[in-house]
Amino acid sequence: MGAQSNDKGRQALAFLPNEIWIHAGDRITWTFDVDEIHTVTFIPDSGLRPAFSVAPPGFVPQPATFDNSTTVTTLALAKGVPPVTFTVTFPKAGNYKQVCLVHQNMTGVVHVLDPSQPLPHDQDFYDRQAADQRRDLLSDRDGRSVAACGQCAAQDSLKARVVTAGTGEISATAGGTQTLAVMRFLSDQIYIRVGDTVEWTNQNPVEPHTVTFGTEPMDITAPFNLRPNPDPDGALHADIPAGPTAPFPNTNNVSSGAIVAAAQDPPGGGLSDFQTPINPPFTRFRVTFNMPGTFPYFCIFHDDLGMKGTVIVFPKPTPHP
Repeated sequence: MGAQSNDKGRQALAFLPNEIWIHAGDRITWTFDVDEIHTVTFIPDSGLRPAFSVAPPGFVPQPATFDNSTTVTTLALAKGVPPVTFTVTFPKAGNYKQVCLVHQNMTGVVHVLDPSQPLPHDQDFYDRQAADQRRDLLSDRDGRSVAACGQCAAQDSLKARVVTAGTGEISATAGGTQTLAVMRFLSDQIYIRVGDTVEWTNQNPVEPHTVTFGTEPMDITAPFNLRPNPDPDGALHADIPAGPTAPFPNTNNVSSGAIVAAAQDPPGGGLSDFQTPINPPFTRFRVTFNMPGTFPYFCIFHDDLGMKGTVIVFPKPTPHP
């Protein structure tokens, strides 16, 4: 279940491998080996994929059995000591899609064959394939790397006012889709002057992040202490300290809520996680800093993976007489 770099900043959101052939009556055990949360979820062909914000239906203690009649899913799980595992037995032949409810582009398939049919691969093959997929995902450097982004921003740090709130890339195999997610602010330290505005953009196609200063709000997915109206281009905007029109003025507690790209339209309409009529999806957030100081911030969802940053605000230079 997933893979991660040594610093946890690069996460492979993937079943490794994401395609397996077994016989009816066999079982598969998934091991949760990373600090990012995932679920192992199987949904009947006639069922709808539930949103992660909804309590997963059909959860049963393991070993579970999936026969395409009732949803089987874990809760959101991460690595632990001893290792966290989940086992599912498949009594009926068929081709069963598996998903992670936390990550919409993390999918796979289990092909369950009649016992009279030969299996195309053995466990050693799947071990090698998992290792290959893990390596390919974590070593992908098609996008901007952490080091490169930091160097770009550092070229003229007093003028650098744009921060990337994570990047990512979706890839596909014959078994499903996988995502590399960079859980970092790029660059994680930025220098500005009083009165400057910093803009954060989420360049991950599916993963939500937050830009949160001060105390974590009660509703971690909703914006907190913002200006009453967005900017003309739709970006949400806050001030530090919070302005007089904010719900809690004169504080340094500000949160973007979930910054996430709009999901593809679900079949039959409806809304996905982090997408509501009150809180539509957006990928851009701005903060204007009206006082000097050092302002640490974090992503509520991924601070345990090290997704943190700092804005250092210098006073305005004193004009010459």
